[in-house]
Amino acid sequence: MSTSDDSERRVAEALRARASGAGRAGARRTAPPMPPAARGVQTALLIGLLGGIVLGIVLALLSLLTPGVLPALG
Repeated sequence: MSTSDDSERRVAEALRARASGAGRAGARRTAPPMPPAARGVQTALLIGLLGGIVLGIVLALLSLLTPGVLPALG
Protein backbone atom coordinates (compact mmCIF):
# COMPACT_ATOMS: atom_id res chain seq x y z
CA MET A 1 0.00 0.00 0.00
CA SER A 2 1.41 3.37 -0.90
CA THR A 3 1.56 6.41 1.37
CA SER A 4 -0.97 8.20 -0.84
CA ASP A 5 -3.57 5.48 -0.28
CA ASP A 6 -2.84 5.46 3.44
CA SER A 7 -3.22 9.24 3.76
CA GLU A 8 -6.46 9.18 1.75
CA ARG A 9 -7.83 6.47 4.03
CA ARG A 10 -6.91 8.49 7.13
CA VAL A 11 -8.56 11.60 5.73
CA ALA A 12 -11.71 9.63 4.87
CA GLU A 13 -11.85 8.14 8.38
CA ALA A 14 -11.34 11.54 9.96
CA LEU A 15 -14.12 13.06 7.89
CA ARG A 16 -16.50 10.21 8.77
CA ALA A 17 -15.68 10.57 12.46
CA ARG A 18 -16.23 14.31 12.33
CA ALA A 19 -19.55 13.93 10.49
CA SER A 20 -20.84 11.38 12.99
CA GLY A 21 -19.67 13.38 16.00
CA ALA A 22 -17.41 10.62 17.26
CA GLY A 23 -14.66 11.67 19.61
CA ARG A 24 -16.53 14.63 21.06
CA ALA A 25 -17.89 13.26 24.31
CA GLY A 26 -18.46 16.59 26.05
CA ALA A 27 -19.61 18.66 23.10
CA ARG A 28 -23.34 19.22 22.81
CA ARG A 29 -25.06 21.07 20.05
CA THR A 30 -27.34 23.87 21.15
CA ALA A 31 -30.13 25.53 19.23
CA PRO A 32 -29.31 28.89 17.70
CA PRO A 33 -30.55 31.88 19.70
CA MET A 34 -34.13 32.91 19.00
CA PRO A 35 -34.48 36.19 17.07
CA PRO A 36 -36.26 39.04 18.92
CA ALA A 37 -39.25 39.01 16.53
CA ALA A 38 -39.96 35.35 17.23
CA ARG A 39 -39.63 35.97 20.95
CA GLY A 40 -42.33 38.68 20.70
CA VAL A 41 -44.66 36.34 18.83
CA GLN A 42 -44.06 33.62 21.40
CA THR A 43 -44.87 36.03 24.23
CA ALA A 44 -48.04 37.23 22.50
CA LEU A 45 -49.25 33.65 21.98
CA LEU A 46 -48.54 32.79 25.60
CA ILE A 47 -50.46 35.83 26.84
CA GLY A 48 -53.38 34.95 24.54
CA LEU A 49 -53.42 31.37 25.80
CA LEU A 50 -53.38 32.45 29.45
CA GLY A 51 -56.11 35.03 28.77
CA GLY A 52 -58.29 32.36 27.16
CA ILE A 53 -57.79 30.04 30.10
CA VAL A 54 -58.75 32.77 32.58
CA LEU A 55 -61.81 33.74 30.53
CA GLY A 56 -62.94 30.11 30.32
CA ILE A 57 -62.56 29.62 34.07
CA VAL A 58 -64.48 32.83 34.82
CA LEU A 59 -67.34 31.84 32.50
CA ALA A 60 -67.46 28.32 33.93
CA LEU A 61 -67.59 29.60 37.51
CA LEU A 62 -70.18 32.23 36.58
CA SER A 63 -72.43 29.61 35.01
CA LEU A 64 -72.04 27.26 37.99
CA LEU A 65 -72.36 29.73 40.83
CA THR A 66 -75.04 32.05 39.42
CA PRO A 67 -77.45 30.10 37.19
CA GLY A 68 -79.49 32.19 34.77
CA VAL A 69 -76.98 35.05 34.42
CA LEU A 70 -75.53 33.76 31.16
CA PRO A 71 -77.89 33.30 28.20
CA ALA A 72 -78.76 29.74 27.27
CA LEU A 73 -77.19 28.40 24.11
CA GLY A 74 -79.41 26.76 21.53
